[in-house]
This record gives sequence, structure tokens and C-alpha cells, in this order.
Amino acid sequence: MNEFQIGTEAVAGGHLGWIRKVHRATNEVLKDNRGEAIVFLTEDAAKAAAGEAIVAYLNTPMLRDGARVEKMAKAEALFKPRHPSAGADNGKHA
Repeated sequence: MNEFQIGTEAVAGGHLGWIRKVHRATNEVLKDNRGEAIVFLTEDAAKAAAGEAIVAYLNTPMLRDGARVEKMAKAEALFKPRHPSAGADNGKHA
């Protein structure tokens, strides 16, 4: 089902934490800055880290929306009125 989830998986030496994003069909195991899976000593530690990871993901700017806004701004710049008097009344009418 397409929903955000977190979870853990028992492995040799501890537990992995994972997150699932809405647009993905698979779990993403938490990894360190070298790209290696992080093995936590306890299930609670793995689950807490997964919770922090999903919150961090949810609080980041959505890149797709940013790309769209940037393209819209560029398009609007192309279609600005060419005459200084065009649109000078700011849409106000007497």
C-alpha cells in the first residue's frame, strides 16, 4: 500500500531500521555516510532512528515542487508586459 512506514528487521548482531516512502514500493534500510547499512544494538534504537529519518525526510523541501516553481517563474519572466504602463493599475478599477 502507498503509505509512509517505518520498521525494523532482526539481523546478525542487532537490528536494521528502515523507512518506506509513499512513492517507493520497497523499504529503504538506514545507511551511514559510506552507504553501508547501520546495524543497531536494539530494536528500539533501530525504530527510533527510522522515526527520525522519516521525519527528516518529511520536513525537507520537495524537490519536484521546487523545480516546478522555478520553471513557472522563468515562464512568467518571459511573458512580462513589455510596456511600463501595462498593468500599472494593479487590477484596481474605479
